[in-house]
Amino acid sequence: MDALESILKKIPFFKDINYPLQDLVKKMRLERFEENTDIFSEGEQGSSLYLIISGKVLIYAKSTTGQEMAIQTLEPSDFFGEMSLLDGGYRSACARTLEKSIIFSLERKDFLEFLDDNPRAAVKIIETLSKRLRQSNIRNKILIETNRKLTNQGTDQNQITAANIPVQFNDERQEQLTKETKEFSVKKDTYAPEEKEENGFADILEQHLNDVEHADEEDDKADAKKEIEQKEMLYYKKAVCPICNAKFETPKALSKYVQSVKMDYDFCQHHKYINPIYYEMSVCPICGFTYNEEIQGMRLKKEQSEEIKSRLMTFWQNNKLKDYSGVRSLEDAIETFLLAIYCLQGRAVKKSQMGMMYLKIAWFYRFKDEGEQERKYIERALASLSLAFEKEDFSAKAEINTAYLLGVLNLNTGNIRESAKWLDRVLRHPAKSMFPMIINQTRDLWTDVRQKLREEKERKE
Repeated sequence: MDALESILKKIPFFKDINYPLQDLVKKMRLERFEENTDIFSEGEQGSSLYLIISGKVLIYAKSTTGQEMAIQTLEPSDFFGEMSLLDGGYRSACARTLEKSIIFSLERKDFLEFLDDNPRAAVKIIETLSKRLRQSNIRNKILIETNRKLTNQGTDQNQITAANIPVQFNDERQEQLTKETKEFSVKKDTYAPEEKEENGFADILEQHLNDVEHADEEDDKADAKKEIEQKEMLYYKKAVCPICNAKFETPKALSKYVQSVKMDYDFCQHHKYINPIYYEMSVCPICGFTYNEEIQGMRLKKEQSEEIKSRLMTFWQNNKLKDYSGVRSLEDAIETFLLAIYCLQGRAVKKSQMGMMYLKIAWFYRFKDEGEQERKYIERALASLSLAFEKEDFSAKAEINTAYLLGVLNLNTGNIRESAKWLDRVLRHPAKSMFPMIINQTRDLWTDVRQKLREEKERKE
């Protein structure tokens, strides 16, 4: 009984109330739910508050087409159903267990009797509900917008091909976003990612997810032993999603297992045990927003966050959000970076930041020995980093590193003369003496480039 009272006091309603809650605890009813059991449905009349002791509960809503839209996943010590507890009104969402759960419920009549005797509790409830109502208003806007987009797409889902599913905007909205993207591209330090291909990153991401989903089971068995070993090389960092504020834990590589065995000229490191870049991105298990420390540091306006959340909700209606909270495969790593780029579309992002994400995806495909895909993302990295060098303000170190990378990447794609231009720029930089390692690597490359230029000249003669 004391343990339950302690948990009850964690609820904001009771947190600051210095009053014994034993009488209230005695009125609570213990209920056990199996996995995937409905607790209540949207539109039902409610009269109970629920407190989770163990297990997980999904709070979700349904669109006009009957599709489920996840709102929040609740865990032990979380509570829900408080709105109906106060007014006896209709449920505004649905609740379903995600696993076996033990839940205590408190009836409205018992709760109101307690409030009559404790006016301080009533004041605390008013403060808490004000905050939750603000969040609810945001959520309602998102659901309304998502319903509108789903309706515009048409009710016949068979007519929506896999390549077209992520195109969730109507023509007017798409035209507006295109205009915003062009405006971003001319601003110094902030650029929106440009897609020259017919399909955008949503299509690339969806295709990748589909390809992985249909991979042979033999590949999974082959990776099983490796996954067990790598699990011991991880620790878990607490995180809060910048978009939906969900709390979760994201895996990171333990530094003692991060041992590089070699590094390519473009800074791609090959590791003996575990590659930390696989775990660079944090993926929110609720809304799917994917980010690293740089993305987390971006300041998003309220309407931008709402738009991202709405786009993600629409995308996940037709695609399964995987669990990235454990050991990540090479395919998982690629997906997390594609997800991050998809989340950033239409946002003001530095080209240097985009360029490095493209480059890391190229590294992943290098590990897979897929040269065509590697070259594709190297070219994207080249385009972004070239613009970054022209428009962004760099420190001496960043300027030298970026110029060096542009030299290496141009060399990798066969642009010998362009490579020579960038490497020469590094060797002539006034601060080169401060960075001997990168200068030595540049000199090594410069020898190869000069030889290739001579051979090219001889062929022309």
